[in-house]
Amino acid sequence: MRRASLSALSVLVVRGEEFENGIEVVDSTGNVVGVSQTAGMKAVKETAISRAALIGTTAAVPNVIVSFLQRTSFIKRNPLVLAPFRHITTALVLGLMIPISFSLFPQSGKVMKEDLEAHIQAATTEPDLYYHRGL
Repeated sequence: MRRASLSALSVLVVRGEEFENGIEVVDSTGNVVGVSQTAGMKAVKETAISRAALIGTTAAVPNVIVSFLQRTSFIKRNPLVLAPFRHITTALVLGLMIPISFSLFPQSGKVMKEDLEAHIQAATTEPDLYYHRGL
């Protein structure tokens, strides 16, 4: 849990400028309507959640598996097998979780015009606007 929290915190620190200043929102044809702090906060939040899922799962699953394996007679007789097993399961879980965590939220986010700032609402008539969430 601690690693997942740190991962989410690192996203907030690294992408703090997007969180504070906002990101570009575009209409359905790709024309920039404006820069929205609301869309920036949403993009950073979604990225933080996906990173926390990636790192949290990668840290937790191998430890849970190893804790079950430690109860077996084979591991009690051969405790040195645990270290390579933990490394292999960590690599496998990380490899499986990368596409899963990236697909939790779409790369191009959608936000309703009414949820954005007044200057953006006044700049377009389209009901939905889009933003690039990033990784």
